[in-house]
Amino acid sequence: MMMFLTLFLLNFYSSFSSELSCSVNYEDRLDCGISGTTQEECESKKCCWSPTTSNQNPYLGKLNSGDVPWCFYEKGVTPSPTPEPTTCFLLSDDDSSAPFSSSEVAKFREYYLDNINIEGKGGVVAAPDYNTPGGSYYYHWMRDAALTMRSLQETSSSLSDYEIEMNSYINWVVTVQAETDTNGYDIRTEPKFNLPNGDLFTDGWCRPQNDGPGLRATALIMYANTLISNDNFDFIKKHLWRVEDDKITGAIKYDLDYIVNNYNSSTCDLWEEFTSSDMFWNRITMKKAMILGADFATKMGDDETAALYTSTAEAINSTLYNNHWDGKAIYEAEGRTYDGAVIVGFNVGYDKSDNLFYPTSYEVASTIKQYNLLFCNEYTINTKDTTNNIPGVLYGRYGGDTYAGGNPWVLTTAALANVFYRGAIYIKENGLPDSNALNVWKDVFQMSSTSKINADTFLNAGDSVMQRIRYHVIADEYHLAEQIDRNTGVQMSAEDLTWSYSEVLNAMKSRELATK
Repeated sequence: MMMFLTLFLLNFYSSFSSELSCSVNYEDRLDCGISGTTQEECESKKCCWSPTTSNQNPYLGKLNSGDVPWCFYEKGVTPSPTPEPTTCFLLSDDDSSAPFSSSEVAKFREYYLDNINIEGKGGVVAAPDYNTPGGSYYYHWMRDAALTMRSLQETSSSLSDYEIEMNSYINWVVTVQAETDTNGYDIRTEPKFNLPNGDLFTDGWCRPQNDGPGLRATALIMYANTLISNDNFDFIKKHLWRVEDDKITGAIKYDLDYIVNNYNSSTCDLWEEFTSSDMFWNRITMKKAMILGADFATKMGDDETAALYTSTAEAINSTLYNNHWDGKAIYEAEGRTYDGAVIVGFNVGYDKSDNLFYPTSYEVASTIKQYNLLFCNEYTINTKDTTNNIPGVLYGRYGGDTYAGGNPWVLTTAALANVFYRGAIYIKENGLPDSNALNVWKDVFQMSSTSKINADTFLNAGDSVMQRIRYHVIADEYHLAEQIDRNTGVQMSAEDLTWSYSEVLNAMKSRELATK
């Protein structure tokens, strides 16, 4: 009996002591985890776990509930100094074969094409998934669709591979541009539309999104240039660049003119979470559209419009470096610094006419170096993969992301691989970058000397990243989801995300060009 009482008292006082040690005021809590840390992970580190909601938190007058740690150190415990972040990027030892075979790439393309030209009406579904952490993805997102239709052209071997899909998409665009925006915005900046008919999505959403016009115009100009090379002006004059009563109209002109007047307007970010008037992603993709638009206007005999687009491109370009280079990396916007949108933007917005942020440049190298540190230390799966000798690295959206737990994304990771492949192409065409850039690339690739860096190094780096993607998607028979779980490495969130396929196909196309 005495033994039982003693054990009871020991357990009671131990539990009471633990409750007291975890009784820490919200404002005094010291974070013991990172965004996405689970209760099991927290308690395994002997830390306190106490989820907090805004209703429970009287301190919200001074602090957002999202800033109050759920996993925190016991009272009186001083955490050890945070170690310097380390990179987990791992180059492959095997640079002899492609990360995906031609049959596997064909499988990606099959799934990809299933999401394009829905019911023959030109719409592109973001993902055929009605039940994701963010709700249904069965909509036509203007951004995803424009990037998809650009990718479809750039990764195809001939016009016949995409002519039907592009013609249907253009009919969709022309129809949508003529709609009245009952949400009170410019229809060109609306984020998404219902499928299959293209009627406007009218529920609450992050609006406006001013990257749409430039992304759309870029895809349409690429198609129009192909039509010109095939002496097919009729379709262009009917839909894309019309002259009516001495006035130029058409889908391309309509979208490009929006940029001229609104490139510095306030807009939602790529991930539809916050607003700014100076996003790197928006600016660099708009600049690309203006450069292409000026060249196209010249082809169509409109020198006045070409000059206007050129001056707009120059105005946008003047802000890209000074406003977004912090000395270590390119950042997306004030309030959202290191963001995967920048990596995607390096590919989508680059134009050789001004060569800004070319793929082997010092600025791109420095950005990737910093982003490697960020995402290596953000996701447990990156550390696990590197420990298990899985080459590459997985990128997400940004540090502290909480959507669906905050995970690596297939599309941002594939975009990184594409930067590397494009770097290999650039070196073959232009030679190695200067010594300052090479020294940073040495750190990125974890190499002991710059003397061994060449085009094959960049090719191997791209392969390494794609091999890590392969490792996490092969179990799903090459279906590509939106995200990869930060802890387990299992694909999750939206299934068969069209943008994931676009970025993987883009990367594999660049690899094809790099190996010629």
